[in-house]
Amino acid sequence: MKFEEILKTLKSAEKVDKIDIVKGGEVIHTVHNREGSAGSLKVIANLVDFDNGNIDRALAMKGLEQFGEHVANAAARPGQHPNVEMLQSIGEGEYVKAVVHYKVPSELRERVEKFTALKKEGKLSSERDAALRTFNEVMDLLEAGYLRTAQIIDGRWQANQWVKNGIMLGFPLGNIVVYGGSNDIAFTDKETFPVRKLTGREGFRVVPPAAGLRRGAYAGAGCVFMPPGYANVGAHVGAGTMVENLAGSCSQIGRDSHISAGAIIGGVLDPVEATPVILGDHVLMGEGSGVTQGARLGDLVTLAPGVHISKATPILDPLNNVAYTSAGTAELITHEIGGGIKTYSTGRILAEKDGSYGPEIPAGALVIPSMSVSSRGTLKLTPMIAKYITSASERAYALEEALRG
Repeated sequence: MKFEEILKTLKSAEKVDKIDIVKGGEVIHTVHNREGSAGSLKVIANLVDFDNGNIDRALAMKGLEQFGEHVANAAARPGQHPNVEMLQSIGEGEYVKAVVHYKVPSELRERVEKFTALKKEGKLSSERDAALRTFNEVMDLLEAGYLRTAQIIDGRWQANQWVKNGIMLGFPLGNIVVYGGSNDIAFTDKETFPVRKLTGREGFRVVPPAAGLRRGAYAGAGCVFMPPGYANVGAHVGAGTMVENLAGSCSQIGRDSHISAGAIIGGVLDPVEATPVILGDHVLMGEGSGVTQGARLGDLVTLAPGVHISKATPILDPLNNVAYTSAGTAELITHEIGGGIKTYSTGRILAEKDGSYGPEIPAGALVIPSMSVSSRGTLKLTPMIAKYITSASERAYALEEALRG
């Protein structure tokens, strides 16, 4: 089939503004939704199903098939088809991340900032109806996945402060009401933040008695919320992920991940400048594990049951003789206890990072409970990387694919 004929078989990408191609924390290529590249953007948006996603060699080959005759044209005229050449450059065992940015009315941000200023001045009630319409517009875009409380911008995760401010408008605008009340049991919350009412056409499942999704939370196709699974306002849960406990406010969770029973992903709504907890694709959080205070787990990270990571938690990596902290990558100091037993402490910072959020765990890390030496010379529980994996199939446990359907 010709390229133009193939495009007619794909889903529309008219709401997408651009797609950044990111590798190693840098934007290496951008595809814009404009004349001359709109068709290429449509192909790539469909490849990643209209959400941030990795493009590996296999997916790149699928994309090249959809470019039709342009593949041969690219070979004959190097440099004339950069989007084809970008896919061709992805080698075996490599991948890039496609970051999908949607079109959002610029005046929406202006309205949010206007009403946020009125809120700070205590004058929001004077324009309550207009502010409520703006708040609901933000929430609708969040639920559709077109807007996010944090996004990869210029290759790095950043909080969308104005979006979080838009969410915060709902608290002074909403009255407290009773939900599902009876003579014995009642739930009370702001009327602006109800649990989402589902139609069955969303493409994800909420298994009773899971709590579901709060207003302003997004879940991709194939997600499953098992009891007592709950996604708080501003959370973005990628396609195919199973949530068996809490996805906190504004958390960003990648595709095909598993948040096991009792596992907690902390929320970060306020302060608005703080980036939330971020999980990559194919992450497995074991039973009773937890990630809070803006910590970040890369693709394919595995947390063993009971492992907790917060802003103050160093993650030991004896395989590379370093530790990952909120301040950056630190040297790892080994202590011989005797009998072949070792423990560790952290030394000077080797590579600094923005300290406003928690530690970043590298892709593929399998993290287990361990011990380290505190500043007082006592032993304390500390997560440690036992090994690195390159595929989810290397885990001893994986979800049956049919469970996500």
